[in-house]
Amino acid sequence: MKIVLCSLDPAAWSLLALQVVLERAGHDLRALGARPPIEVVLGTCRRERPGCLLLSTALGADGTSVLRRVRADLALAGMPVVLGGRLGSSRDELLARGFDEVFPVAATDPGAAVAALRGYLAQVVVSGKAG
Repeated sequence: MKIVLCSLDPAAWSLLALQVVLERAGHDLRALGARPPIEVVLGTCRRERPGCLLLSTALGADGTSVLRRVRADLALAGMPVVLGGRLGSSRDELLARGFDEVFPVAATDPGAAVAALRGYLAQVVVSGKAG
């Protein structure tokens, strides 16, 4: 699946490992780095037509402003938007805001969130929602 990946944090150090894991799983990634301008995110998604926009945070950013802009864009409104990382809000609260899926990363078991993300992406591909 084609995935656009970006960090909501000022540093993109946490993206590298995730990028490697997803590429090894066969996904086609467009990594935008740390806090790219929203117009870059939207433009890349319009141009690339990914099966998923994956937002990552290690500092608790909630990504709601990005989500609102994606949902307001008619060309992107149906694209799955997923948030993962060390979150400042509860999973249920973030799902209620409109994220398609949320993967909190526990300091004691970060691998569990990555495994859950991989399972979700595989399910999206099988269900035919991927772009």
